[in-house]
Amino acid sequence: MFIRTLFPDLYLQSMLPAIDEVVMTKYSRYPDEFSEVFRMESSSRSIEQTTEVSGFGQFSVVAEGDTTRYDEALPAFNKSYVHAQYGLGFKVTRVAMDDDKFGVTRKLATELGRSAKETVEVAAANVFNTGFTSATGPDGVALFSTAHPLVGGGTQTNKLSYATDPDVTSIQLALTDIRNTVDHRGKKLRIPPKKMIVPPALEFVTAELLGGNDRPDTANRAINAFKRRSGMPSFDSWMVWDYLTDPNAWFIQCEKEDTELRFYWREQFNTVHDIDFDSRSVKTAGWMRFSVGFNGFYGVYGIPSS
Repeated sequence: MFIRTLFPDLYLQSMLPAIDEVVMTKYSRYPDEFSEVFRMESSSRSIEQTTEVSGFGQFSVVAEGDTTRYDEALPAFNKSYVHAQYGLGFKVTRVAMDDDKFGVTRKLATELGRSAKETVEVAAANVFNTGFTSATGPDGVALFSTAHPLVGGGTQTNKLSYATDPDVTSIQLALTDIRNTVDHRGKKLRIPPKKMIVPPALEFVTAELLGGNDRPDTANRAINAFKRRSGMPSFDSWMVWDYLTDPNAWFIQCEKEDTELRFYWREQFNTVHDIDFDSRSVKTAGWMRFSVGFNGFYGVYGIPSS
């Protein structure tokens, strides 16, 4: 007996590519937001590990004939990224596929692509959404803290000491803190801040603060000093991250290559198909493996919710 389910290659060779195309088109429809924040890496192992080593202290005066003082790098903090596997699928009966002419299937395939995109964005944004509380880093404190321990002694802040919505004063204080950031041996890092990262609720106030050429909080004639920084590039860029859950918390980030925010793709999003012989259903599933997190606080700064 010739039964269609025994010969899926004959009957699904035109259907499955069509399903794949719909899934991937929806998945790729909107550009990633998280990739603007995290250093994007690929991985060929089950885990990725990073280790931090301090630099050296300052030079000291060497009198004529004296020997040079030798310094040692200090071991700092380690981090392991363990890739998680994510999967989701749907089933459509053969009868539904034959009679519906891809109407139902197309909608379900669209939703699978949207779900995959949403999953990645939510997982990445969770690093910031929990960054003031539970996202403990390798140094034992939250990503955004006023007391990051330095292995050479002392602490360093990457968090404003009080909660506030963005205004001229709070941005000035944050930029000053970033400018005064030191490494584990007390040397100035001098990493230029690049952009503000805000939730949707702060989009327009941020545009008013950074977008104009005049200072936005006064009717008097005054320049927007964020655009004319001494020894630093202008600070007038921002992005809305739609997946930030706190409507009042906001952030400042340097070039992402200067941060230790990392996203590892172990397996990019892809789809697989199969046939359930007993029910004559076509099964489509999407899979991906990745890890996301941080192994250091440098290059990012947080202002908690007001």
